[in-house]
Amino acid sequence: MNSIDGVERSAKSGLFSDLRWVPWALAAYFLVQAIVRIALPNSLRVDEAQQYVVAQWLDWGYDAQPPLYNWIQQGVFAVFGTTLASLVLLKNLLLFLVYYTYYRLARLLLADKGWAAIATLSLLTMPQMFWQAQRDLTHTVGTLLAICLFLHSVVSTLRKPSFISYASMGLWVGVGMLTKYNFILIVLAAFVAVIRHPDGLKRVLDKRLLLTILLTILVFLPHGLWMISHMGAVLDQTSRTMSEQGEGGKLSDIGNGLKELFGTGVVIVLPTAIIFLIFFRKAFLQSFRARSEWSDFVGTIFAATLAILLLMILVVTLTVFRDRWLLPFLFLTPLYFCLKLEASGVGSAQVIRKFLYVPLTMMVALPLIIAGSVLVPKFFGSYEHLNTPYTPFLEQVVAAEGRKPAAVVTTTWQKAGNVRINMPDTPVISIAYPLFDIDHTSIGHQPLLVVWNERDGKPSTMPVSLTAWLKEKYGEALSNPEQHDMAVPYYYGREPDRYHFGYAWVYPNGK
Repeated sequence: MNSIDGVERSAKSGLFSDLRWVPWALAAYFLVQAIVRIALPNSLRVDEAQQYVVAQWLDWGYDAQPPLYNWIQQGVFAVFGTTLASLVLLKNLLLFLVYYTYYRLARLLLADKGWAAIATLSLLTMPQMFWQAQRDLTHTVGTLLAICLFLHSVVSTLRKPSFISYASMGLWVGVGMLTKYNFILIVLAAFVAVIRHPDGLKRVLDKRLLLTILLTILVFLPHGLWMISHMGAVLDQTSRTMSEQGEGGKLSDIGNGLKELFGTGVVIVLPTAIIFLIFFRKAFLQSFRARSEWSDFVGTIFAATLAILLLMILVVTLTVFRDRWLLPFLFLTPLYFCLKLEASGVGSAQVIRKFLYVPLTMMVALPLIIAGSVLVPKFFGSYEHLNTPYTPFLEQVVAAEGRKPAAVVTTTWQKAGNVRINMPDTPVISIAYPLFDIDHTSIGHQPLLVVWNERDGKPSTMPVSLTAWLKEKYGEALSNPEQHDMAVPYYYGREPDRYHFGYAWVYPNGK
């Protein structure tokens, strides 16, 4: 007993009692992450590159993803320039806001502020949060933030309803639907959780819910009209992405869907569950028998979401569940664990001192690991996107030709984005992204630069898709220009490793 009292007294003093430092520590962490990323090469990963491609025009929609993140990023580019820093600072600001609003939600649901700190910092034990979201995700980051804000407004409405709380729910539902379409599943699951809450039905029947519905419609309506007019393309891309393993019979596809759903879910949740088990042992397992008002609320959200996903597998035959798609449904797991532990009577003071060393260590190690992931390939010969030398390639090609192109045409949007970050004032077209194209008459006598992917680290010929694009725009005569290959050393690469760029110059009216 004396030993436990001593631990509790120790935990109630100093760093581990004054938890006001948690948001400041997170702010410092994401600032360091931003500095590290800006210091690395300006080559882009897939989701990063998309932001530079779609920033060339403003529209109510772009593809199978809602446009809110694109709109915000375009505004940042317009103010601060089309640079890597503009991309990185926005991304890390939004990630900080995800963690901060998660912390505010945890403080709202948990009586013990120590559990709120543990829940929030435990996000750093989820690989999809500390690695994937940090390195590449864009739209999903916006969804995570919208979920935290939406659930905070829902809980506030259940506790103390007001016009502001009902208006907030409508605003955040509309905003959430502008981040990713799967946000609607969280709304449906939260509705089930609200109905099961003791005061839920009273809140649903409140006339102020009409304000929630009205604001949701107003916020989402402009993009919703665009989505309706492009429904074929949106549904086609989404169904292809989530049903790409659907090659067998109905039962086989359902089996694949179930395997993907539970397999991916376990990958997301398991590391956090193991860490909680290590620190809390039997108390963690026993806590699942405990119940409280808010552990039931979050648990119902999980159960309702699972039921909806199972129904989608059975009806729509979804066969692929990528971790980035499931993350918004599972990132509340640390909060749920803490709600259960608090409901079982376990106090955070008994373990917070030791537990917080895990996320705090991660905060120190992760920026070093992310930087090292770009430097390590030099020793192993295995390269990632940030090692691809787009800048020296473009500089050498333009210098050799003695002029800049009027436009650049590429295959994938990743390559298009990597070209545009180096040529922000030059139109860049990806043939995989037909919504943004150019009329050859607008180019005049200026040259066109065509760029394509290397193949297995070796020179490659121009893809048929680019040949078809040139033929459609300029006719047979210019569809097969003289092709070149340039082998450029990787960023932080080893000798003699080279990345091969295929390219061709096209002069519509002769050189």
